[in-house]
Amino acid sequence: MLSIYGKSLRPESELRSIIDLTKDYPEKKLKKWQKFSGSDSNSIYILLEGEVEFRRSCDELCMFTIQGPFVFGLANLFYDISNVHGVARSNIMVREIDKNDFIQMVTEHNQWKALTKVLSWFLCVFKKRDDVLVARSAYQVIREFLLEIYELIINHNRDINVYDYIQEYTDLARSTIIKILSDLKKGQYIVIEKGRLLSMTTLPERY
Repeated sequence: MLSIYGKSLRPESELRSIIDLTKDYPEKKLKKWQKFSGSDSNSIYILLEGEVEFRRSCDELCMFTIQGPFVFGLANLFYDISNVHGVARSNIMVREIDKNDFIQMVTEHNQWKALTKVLSWFLCVFKKRDDVLVARSAYQVIREFLLEIYELIINHNRDINVYDYIQEYTDLARSTIIKILSDLKKGQYIVIEKGRLLSMTTLPERY
């Protein structure tokens, strides 16, 4: 849902121009599942390689994932907020930069337009998430995620447990997810074995 949508709009050239400004900063490795946040460290993180989850701090709900290269902590650039933090999904390589130094670099190299486009990308991604999740039925939410999972399996060779994936990115009860997927299997819309989606036909618009 957000992985594919976000990747299609991702401002690659702008990201690269911003990240290139930080080339003289040292790199460090963060281990898989390590947490980090720009709100409590006064830092901006440049993700050079690896994959990071954006998680809601109040309940650890996964908002979306992003692969490097990327810039993490921009929402905390001028405000000390702590509602979202990063979790490394793999061993990752980052550069950690003081917020004030980062602002100075962007100003001196006239990169505010590029940074604005990156921030606009964030707004598009979170708006898309609201479109999918807010004021939608459980079935509509699950339908959107099934479409994304199928796309990730077919075109990106991802190995995904359907039940875990949907629960990780939504606040739906596992029993609700199991019930709806079970009904879709009975209707022969999907084939799932050992949690893996093997095939899928056109899903009905309504449950």
